[in-house]
Amino acid sequence: MRRRYLLLLLSLLSPSAMADWHVEPDYSRISFVSVKRGDIAEVQRFTNITGMIDGQGAVRVVMPFADLDSGLALRDERMRDLLFRSERFPQAELVGQVDLAQWEQLPVGESEIGTVDFKLDLHGHQQRLKADVMVSRLAEKRIQVATLEPVVLKAELFDMQDGLKRLREVANLPAIASEVPVSAILDFQQRP
Repeated sequence: MRRRYLLLLLSLLSPSAMADWHVEPDYSRISFVSVKRGDIAEVQRFTNITGMIDGQGAVRVVMPFADLDSGLALRDERMRDLLFRSERFPQAELVGQVDLAQWEQLPVGESEIGTVDFKLDLHGHQQRLKADVMVSRLAEKRIQVATLEPVVLKAELFDMQDGLKRLREVANLPAIASEVPVSAILDFQQRP
């Protein structure tokens, strides 16, 4: 009987049981679409995302503004400097809690749909949001989480209206939409 308890304890303390799930930046992306002049849409993305899910299901994902990529260096610089004010706010951060045990029990090759509640810290302001996601078990130590539909962010909730105004003035634009749809695909790999 004692031996069984000892084996159970050792299995709980094994490296795989204590391993966290880390974001793999090469396979992860958070992107958004901005609209200017009423009908010109531009896709922008954060490519060097970091973060993890710890053993208790606490999630933290970081999007550094230095890695914003719109395909145009001048636009990236203006977005970082004027809208995001990256010298003061160098990154956006998403935190939340997930049922990691349920995700880990998902068989390899299977997916499930769910809702994730999270808090987004952007531009010095925090907002609670929800996203419908598909969680897929790609391999024994690999889980992918993808939004099923974009999450719409409103500039006024993050006090970014002045930044939008400065962008309009610098680029000589009549309008830039103050609401943007954001999509995410996050690839997590389990490692100590």
